[in-house]
Amino acid sequence: MSDTQRTKWLRIKVPGFDKHNRDHMRAAIDLANTNTGVDGWEFKTYEADTQEVVLVRRAIMHTVVEEDAPKRAGSRRATRKIELKAGTKPSEGEKIAADFESDPDNAGYYLTDFQPFLGWARLTKLTDPELLCRGAVATALGVKTWEVQVEAEKNGGFTIGLPAKYVPSRHDEKLQEVAETLVGTPGWYWAPKPTERRGRIVPSSLPTFQETIPYPKSLLPKPTLGVIPPLPMGEALADRGDQSNEVLYLKYTDGPHVQLGGTSGSGKSVTLNGLIASAVAGGAELAIADVPSKAVDFDSWRPFVRPGGWGCASFEENAVMLQTLYDEGQERAKVLPRYGAKNLTQLPADVQKTMKPVLVVVDEMTGLFAMQSVPKALPEDHPLVLTAQSGNLARELIIQYLEKIAAELRFVGIHLLTATQVASTSTGISTAFRTNLPHKVLLGARATAGNRKLVLRDPNGAPEVPTHIAEDGGVARGVGIAELEGREPAVFKSFYASDADLIAMLHERGITGHPEGKLDSITRPDPRAVAALFPHLADLQQKQAEAAQAHFDDSGRAPDAWEIDPTTGERLTGYARANAARHAVTEATGRA
Repeated sequence: MSDTQRTKWLRIKVPGFDKHNRDHMRAAIDLANTNTGVDGWEFKTYEADTQEVVLVRRAIMHTVVEEDAPKRAGSRRATRKIELKAGTKPSEGEKIAADFESDPDNAGYYLTDFQPFLGWARLTKLTDPELLCRGAVATALGVKTWEVQVEAEKNGGFTIGLPAKYVPSRHDEKLQEVAETLVGTPGWYWAPKPTERRGRIVPSSLPTFQETIPYPKSLLPKPTLGVIPPLPMGEALADRGDQSNEVLYLKYTDGPHVQLGGTSGSGKSVTLNGLIASAVAGGAELAIADVPSKAVDFDSWRPFVRPGGWGCASFEENAVMLQTLYDEGQERAKVLPRYGAKNLTQLPADVQKTMKPVLVVVDEMTGLFAMQSVPKALPEDHPLVLTAQSGNLARELIIQYLEKIAAELRFVGIHLLTATQVASTSTGISTAFRTNLPHKVLLGARATAGNRKLVLRDPNGAPEVPTHIAEDGGVARGVGIAELEGREPAVFKSFYASDADLIAMLHERGITGHPEGKLDSITRPDPRAVAALFPHLADLQQKQAEAAQAHFDDSGRAPDAWEIDPTTGERLTGYARANAARHAVTEATGRA
């Protein structure tokens, strides 16, 4: 095709030309037709200073006027330019596309640019995957296919040129759906560049976790004066499979207390143990409150508990331990104004060393808070009645002191790590108390909507554990949702280490704890403080001893009618009852 046939504008010098004279105009057009060999020229203007007539050519039919083949493999796709006939309207795009794309001479070429007001369009050679991608993107955006530019990448993805109608807030979610369901598979993602009106559909895999993520010894915190350092919890799930999961830290500097919920078998104990070891390594003192029947879960940590910080032997000792902590917190608070300080970190270093941060682990809150039924048919001075009443008084004090610690002692370095399966008002855990626990952690890959509502601040806005993780039994254990202050909510998986492994790490640091033979005398609350807060215990212990002795026969067997353990409320018979009573008497008289 000649250069003259591709000419759109033409200048002809015509001295004495009169643009108002029709004969002059017709003569100029005839001259242009003769000189170029093509018809379709129209008068545009006359420039008097150069004595030139300017003409513009309008095609009389749609014609392929230019073909651009690739110079080398992968350098540029083949295109064909179309000259549109005069008067072509935007609404004719689909007809023009159908006409040219159905022509055998244009096999594999598709309309990719349509500019009716400029008088041209372009065909581009596209592959089947490019066609599929272009159609899906155009449908998602609600535009014509030729308004979307698509080019396949070597990695299997696509580069996308976007039309003017593209709006990120309206279209990115739809384009993500295109990426992972229509063009690719779950894990593929849409990566927009709105300012350039471009984007990419990128092949990737779904993000996931290892079946077990060992606790990295290198992350074990070092002591930080005045605060509990950031505690490594596990890994936060990356947005995409081609990104690495990041370490998730619990930061008590961002929020003073934690509420940890966990469904049965979710890995709650492993998570608690990792946080305890991290806090102890970081220089914090440790105190533990738990229902007596579950105290064995924390036996490994007893040597590391602060003096008087093991409240797990009885509800009464739990209450005394928490009262002692609260009183100590009040004394710490009196020190702050002397130095013009608002928290421990603003105190002089030598003063801070005498006031180490304290991590108070409160497990099985439901059991600690739920009141025990008092037998109504028994006399008021019956051991079962007195035991239930004493336990309930202790429970009331436990609730009171935990609520006070959560509300009042956040600035003096006393921090709560609470854990339970069910945290609702029906079990005595008030909404106000939960509100004062800003860090929220829910373990369980299949947590229900009810579980989420009782733990998370924003159960509808927090992410959910992806189905492919929840359905993988090996991966799902230890997975949950973390709503931590100072960062976006995340799906995470806890680090794993056995108690023995964690304690071995502490020993390597020179942290050995109290001697095994002195744990009772060091870690349990002072029995005098217990007696002072519960003066009726001495009388109760005497009655328990008398009742137990009265029900032993000559052979040492107790009659089966005696079924209820006066200390725990459990139903026992025969030798089991006798042994439990004997143990209760020994404990009571030994500590009185």
